[in-house]
Amino acid sequence: MGVLTPQIIIRMYQERSYPVRTPSYMPQVTVYYFLQRENKPLNFTFYGRFAHHSNGQDDDFFLENGELNVKSGDFSTNYVEAGIIKTNICKRFNAYQFYKTSFEVHPENWIGDELNGIYSKYRWHTAFSIFKLPSQNIHNTIKKADISIKGEATWMFGELNNWSDASLNRLNLSLTLFYHPKFLEDLGLFVQYYHGSDYYNMYFDHMLDVVRFGLMTEKLRF
Repeated sequence: MGVLTPQIIIRMYQERSYPVRTPSYMPQVTVYYFLQRENKPLNFTFYGRFAHHSNGQDDDFFLENGELNVKSGDFSTNYVEAGIIKTNICKRFNAYQFYKTSFEVHPENWIGDELNGIYSKYRWHTAFSIFKLPSQNIHNTIKKADISIKGEATWMFGELNNWSDASLNRLNLSLTLFYHPKFLEDLGLFVQYYHGSDYYNMYFDHMLDVVRFGLMTEKLRF
């Protein structure tokens, strides 16, 4: 299966006139290969991804005082990611369990020289998800989760801000709780907590603690 994701993130700042600065452009192409064993509850999916991340700007990366030009500095990188997803049916709790691990690489020729030493080029991603299903849906081809929990962690390798190899600043964490009420068809409610480096363009050297909530869809695909 191939998936094209034209992801764009827009952030509004709490300043005069509430400005929206340049978005994060993050298109991705991902190819999945599903390896299924007959009559086995445990399945594996291998995947590879090519992704781009930029802000569409062309001004100098640094200001005259040496600080990052967060408003209009040229930020751009491309990377590849490869990983595996393990899927398991837990009949005891009537749930689907997912474990994902992958490694992300930003090749030297695909990333700006200005990012050397201040932006991680090698990242290890892990994620674990549990989707609690209604008992009547456990064998359906299209399943909707009543409740799901997803935990994610990323460790950033390589030379980075003179941090030690064991520094906890290299760790990004995310926890998402999802609830699908019976009165909604395809939409559900979610709340998410994120702690780690900022993912918005030139703000990558900032640390974030974010609580996000809203509406989302949650359909099982593997």
